[in-house]
Amino acid sequence: MVEVKHILPEPASLAAHRAANPNGPWDTLPPVPDKRELRHQLNLEQEGLCIYCEDNIHPDDGHVEHIKSKTLNPPLTFVYNNLAHSCHGPGHCGHRKRRQVLPIEPRPGANRHFALSEITGRLSPAIGLPAAGKKNASDTLTMLGLNDHPGLNRRRQMFAVTLRSLSSAADCAAFLASSPFRWALQCL
Repeated sequence: MVEVKHILPEPASLAAHRAANPNGPWDTLPPVPDKRELRHQLNLEQEGLCIYCEDNIHPDDGHVEHIKSKTLNPPLTFVYNNLAHSCHGPGHCGHRKRRQVLPIEPRPGANRHFALSEITGRLSPAIGLPAAGKKNASDTLTMLGLNDHPGLNRRRQMFAVTLRSLSSAADCAAFLASSPFRWALQCL
């Protein structure tokens, strides 16, 4: 998953809307231009990748995802640090998560909990995690359905094989700088 850290200031329209509607509901934020502007900015910060599966996502596709559920955490509905750009993946990512609380959120350091198999393209808990860490990683993968889509697994596997075939550190760095799944691939 993308280890999100917002480096751009939140859009002024979001801050103004939060001041007027501190606890939502989300539907009060106008789709155009406010949600569109927000989705585009989140996409830019995530380098065009879905926050959870890391596949490419166009700025006009997907949806604004609440990392912590807006239903369970109304004060976080319009908090920029709680927002990310997620795909509309069939059976995976943000819509699959729904209101569940993720044990491992897409924050800096999150990917140390996961390992990627270059043979299957599936993610699993990282080797060496304590039992609680393995459970958290496994639960996160299940909640997001990150291993439930064969096409997604196959694409991760293809990128892993390509990365392993590169001979120099410079080539690997260049590949990781622009490929989808770059956060998961760093675990290889």
